[in-house]
Amino acid sequence: MLVEATMYLHSLKSFFNGDSSPRKTINCIFWLCCLLALLFFYFKRSLELILRRGRVRAQKHSQTIQHAWNVCFYTAATVFLGLYHKLLIRPEIASQSSKYFPQYNNAIFLTACDVAKFEIVTMVLAAFDIIGTLVRVRNHDFSEAISKVFFFALVLCCYVLRLENYSVLLNFYLGAYNAFQEALLLLSLHTNDRSDTTLRLYVILNFSSWSYLFLNILPFEFLIPTLYANNRELHLYLNIIFWLWYCSCIWNSPILKFLYHKIYHLHPYDCAGGESSVRCILLNDNQRFKHYRNLERAYLELKLFHDKSKLSGARHGESENASAKAFQTIKCVLALKRKLKRMRENRDHLSDD
Repeated sequence: MLVEATMYLHSLKSFFNGDSSPRKTINCIFWLCCLLALLFFYFKRSLELILRRGRVRAQKHSQTIQHAWNVCFYTAATVFLGLYHKLLIRPEIASQSSKYFPQYNNAIFLTACDVAKFEIVTMVLAAFDIIGTLVRVRNHDFSEAISKVFFFALVLCCYVLRLENYSVLLNFYLGAYNAFQEALLLLSLHTNDRSDTTLRLYVILNFSSWSYLFLNILPFEFLIPTLYANNRELHLYLNIIFWLWYCSCIWNSPILKFLYHKIYHLHPYDCAGGESSVRCILLNDNQRFKHYRNLERAYLELKLFHDKSKLSGARHGESENASAKAFQTIKCVLALKRKLKRMRENRDHLSDD
């Protein structure tokens, strides 16, 4: 145990002191980010062509591409991590469990059996988290961006402590959950607004999957074992980062989104869902949507002002016509009075003669 603690402390020291290995890792993460960005660029161009041929509204292109990209990556990551755990980690856990004095009280803290492979997996996941953080910052979704930053720090902390089983299982569960969530968001984006039953089904599945992962799996398989780990001093950073990330996920949960919609979204134009709390949970309020929403609001305000101007102009025209008719009536009455006066005068002259 002392040798293991010394190894962990040495890895932490080398990581924070900036040895050649951390610099190499940072360089690899940078080039992986560039590679993923290039792949996303070609993926976007190909999918945009398909969406245009399918006559999908241009307003939905950006979100459709982003959700489809996330579904593809998370699905591939889930399949790969499942095979990685089954073929490389599970045999090591079985060999440790068969011993009379196993090295770990909890198999989740099994250290890396192949550091090189674990490093590659960590770098790919970290690169994707960095890109996701930048996308959310660009869309001004800062709460989700902060959550991504915490998860990036958690993945790096697992790598520094060489917790291979911990990191692979955590990313496997989250990959399956994120793939399912992104698929729901993609389906809801292209579901008719009048299909309330279908949208409610999506929200129920959203609530159920989130509750199962964050209220059942993560607390009992990761949070509680981490709190009672043997090397509490070494796992202090892991506990802090995990709790920060977990609290940020609670803050961005669909349950709090529902409450936020009921409290703050009092006008239909306050969110992407309008008056529907179901669509508010399922749809992301991105920059493109905000742009179209502001244009639509400006158009409606201009149309309302134009209608009011026409109405006031019509009322003004009617008042002018009424005054003109009254003036003509008065003129006619005065002319008749003058004619009657002349007729009386002429009659009086005739009677005098």
